[in-house]
Amino acid sequence: MGLRFSNFGKAVVSSAPSGTTGLSFTVEAGKGLLFPSLGTGDYFYGIFKDASGNREVVKIDTRSTDSLTIAAGGRGLDGTTARTWAAGDYFVAGLTNAALEESLSNANLAALGALSASADELPYFTGAGVAALTGLSSFIRALLDDADAATARATLGAAPLNIIPPGSVTDWFQAAAPVGWTQLTTHNDKALRIVSGAGGGSGGSVAFTAAFASQAVTGSNSATTLTSAQIPAHAHSGGMDTIVNTITGGPTSFFVHQNTQPLPYTGLTGGGGSHNHAFTGTAINLAVQYIDMILASKD
Repeated sequence: MGLRFSNFGKAVVSSAPSGTTGLSFTVEAGKGLLFPSLGTGDYFYGIFKDASGNREVVKIDTRSTDSLTIAAGGRGLDGTTARTWAAGDYFVAGLTNAALEESLSNANLAALGALSASADELPYFTGAGVAALTGLSSFIRALLDDADAATARATLGAAPLNIIPPGSVTDWFQAAAPVGWTQLTTHNDKALRIVSGAGGGSGGSVAFTAAFASQAVTGSNSATTLTSAQIPAHAHSGGMDTIVNTITGGPTSFFVHQNTQPLPYTGLTGGGGSHNHAFTGTAINLAVQYIDMILASKD
């Protein structure tokens, strides 16, 4: 953004600016391309002239094809006077004193121009409008013109950049392998086991999700015959019996009376001791599949 220049910028004026204060004018069709293309904040210095040798320096800040606009306050510059121009006069993007002074007054250009350069030195800025020189050896020049990192490493004599050796295996907490890596599918649905010995092993027979899923336990108790000591103490009733009383005298026995009464209970049997039932059921296999990993720290 700023002062712009162009080569061979010369064209006949088609419609001149109005009087000495007008700011808009056009040049002959198709010749506008000879003048600088201006962006926001850009400008260039131009010169009106006629057949009599009259001149006026102006500052142009807008150009649209063949239409140009003079900046506010941009007429009669660089020691010239605003004049009335007519169609057929010329407009030139020539080199003016104002453009040269403005360019040379740039603090950065002045700082560079003030340096006393010598072989194998490179200018650089140490601040706004302040420049200095630093050494630039042939080796550094050879490095600066390298087009990519691989070429630069070759210039430096460095080994190819390979922080992680090919074939290394590590884990990633993301949906897919990153660029430069390939997902391994040898192991699936297994746990990770940290070991103090050699890593890279595996074992187990049950998939991780299967081993830790909800599992029903089924089976049965075997038959157990209780001993007397294992049942609670208890008694058994003797039941009822008939007793006949007779009187015996002489050759004949006479029936006198008959009654029925309960016999006494049996003695207590049983001790209330504990007993066991053997259980036979389905085994739950928790031999979850795993792979062996090791922990290591970088030297």
